[in-house]
Amino acid sequence: MTHSQKTLVARMKKLGSSVFADVMETNNVMDYHIKPVNFRESLVGRARTVALPKGDNLFLHYAIYQAHPGDILIVDGQDYKEAAYLGELMAGAAEAIGVEGIIIDGLVRDRTDLRHLDIQIYAKGYLSTGPTKEGPGAFDTAITCAGAMVCPGDYVIADEDGVVVIPQGEVADILEKAEKKAAYEYNRLKQIEAFKQLENKEDTSNLEPGWLQEKLKAYHL
Repeated sequence: MTHSQKTLVARMKKLGSSVFADVMETNNVMDYHIKPVNFRESLVGRARTVALPKGDNLFLHYAIYQAHPGDILIVDGQDYKEAAYLGELMAGAAEAIGVEGIIIDGLVRDRTDLRHLDIQIYAKGYLSTGPTKEGPGAFDTAITCAGAMVCPGDYVIADEDGVVVIPQGEVADILEKAEKKAAYEYNRLKQIEAFKQLENKEDTSNLEPGWLQEKLKAYHL
C-alpha cells in the first residue's frame, strides 16, 4: 500500500464497522451469518477477490500465493454448506505471506487451530468435510460476497458487528463522514454520562438526541 492508503487504513481502524454502515448511501454490508473465527481487533485493509465454484477451493489456493502483505482476501463461496473451503494449512500459509485476513461466504474447518493464528478469518460456520481442487474460479474480479459487492482494491472493515465494504473511489468521503459520526456519538456518550450524575432525572430533555422531537412532530405526541 502507498503511504496515503496506509494513513486511510490507520484512521479507519479507530472506528467500528457500524459507523461506516450508518454513513454510506448504499448498504454494502455482508450477510449477518459471516462471523469472526478468531477476532483480534478491527480488520481493515484493501480487498483481493476470489470467486469459487461450490465446494472447490483451487483458486483460493492460487489467490493466497498471489497476495501481498496487508491484503484481505474476500472469497465468494456461494454460501456452500457441504464442504469447508479453508483450514489451518491454507490459513497458516496466508499468514506467513502477510495476508491480514480472509473472509469467506462459506465454511471453514480446523476451528481450534484457526483460533491460535494471528491472521483473522471470517466465515459462516464449520464443517469437517474438505473441498475439491479442480476449479474453475477467478481472482481479482468483481464479485458479490454474502450480499456485498466487492471489487479488487475496495476497502474492507470487519469486526464483531459485521463486515462493510467501501468502494475505493468513495473511501475518503465516507471516512470523513464516519469520523464526524463518531465524534457525534462520543459527545452523546458524554451527555449520557452527565445525565447519570444528576440527582433529579425527571426532566429528560437534556438527554434526548437533538433530532428526536422533530421526527416525532408528525405523530402529534
